[in-house]
Amino acid sequence: MKEEFKSFVNNHKELVKYVNNGDMTWQKFYEMYSLYGDKSDVWDEYLNNDEGTGKVISDIVNIIKKTDVDKVQKNINSINKVLNLVSTLLVKDEEKIEYEPRPLYKKFED
Repeated sequence: MKEEFKSFVNNHKELVKYVNNGDMTWQKFYEMYSLYGDKSDVWDEYLNNDEGTGKVISDIVNIIKKTDVDKVQKNINSINKVLNLVSTLLVKDEEKIEYEPRPLYKKFED
């Protein structure tokens, strides 16, 4: 049984990173192997994670390929114009609201 487990580990080098990270121990892996064997679904969490990462990267690349750069640029320009307009309005409102203190010698309604 030990030799079969060693062979299994040699075929699946990605198990080493879980032991090195402290997420698992060789003892736990061995117990999983002795209980479930090498064909069980319990190994899905630990094996072939690189393919999952590759799939995510592939999906991101496909999304980027489908993106119309001209539309994105137009939307950015529109947002920029709106922000400039809002900024201009805020500055004008700040200029209008200038507080002038009442002179001390004047009373209300003078």
